Amino acid sequence: MAVDQTLVREWERRQGELRAGCEEEDRFDFEYRADDGAFVGLKRVGGIDISYPRNNSSDHDQAVVALVVLSFPEMEVLYEQCIEVAIDVPYKAGFLAFREAAAYKQVFSELLRSSPELMPQVVLVDGNGMLHPRRFGSACHIGVELGLPTVGVAKNFLHIDDMAGRDARSIKDEFRCGASEIELVGRSGTCYGMAVAPQGQAAVNPVFVSSGHRVSLQTAVRLVRSCSLHRVPEPIRVADQRSRVGARMIEQRSTQKPTNPS
Repeated sequence: MAVDQTLVREWERRQGELRAGCEEEDRFDFEYRADDGAFVGLKRVGGIDISYPRNNSSDHDQAVVALVVLSFPEMEVLYEQCIEVAIDVPYKAGFLAFREAAAYKQVFSELLRSSPELMPQVVLVDGNGMLHPRRFGSACHIGVELGLPTVGVAKNFLHIDDMAGRDARSIKDEFRCGASEIELVGRSGTCYGMAVAPQGQAAVNPVFVSSGHRVSLQTAVRLVRSCSLHRVPEPIRVADQRSRVGARMIEQRSTQKPTNPS
């Protein structure tokens, strides 16, 4: 689906407005101690993800949005919710939040309605935060609109012109040489985020961590490490699993042929 340039300009304007309210320093209701890496008072970490069935064929895309809340540090599921949604906003690189933010708001509204005591104190978003051409990716957008501390955790590297010469292959080569963290700094000197091998172990396929809203990069990296049992931190890994199950159910329904009455 093509995106009208008038709409893109409006999105750019709206991104700029929201970006003005984005906070890059720590502001949350728990304490992070940099000296020993401890998170004091942190009990609930959220994870959000959206999955799309492979056989979308209508004017809008069906999708499944998942929100999970895990206990910290145990990483046990306290709450989970999946909602089927219809997304009619077209995809445009650099503007993903305009396509998906409404679905995330819907699932958080359901949490507020049913179990407000389980609202997460910080949310890990499957996507980028300040690792973005305009330093305002989905994790920033969602955090500002919902007023929640957020962290962007992407599974794939997003190309940014300011980081010319940096690509997924060159970053993986650095990890093969034993790196466990790589700062993602542009030619301008801007630090967009960090490529991270969880638990401090070298990995060929890192995750890409960036500040979203009200969480600094240093704290974001330590939080991702503290939530990681595998490559992808548990809140996002579990949300991804749940949303994929929902997407497969949509696929199965669409392939079932109605039976003729006998």
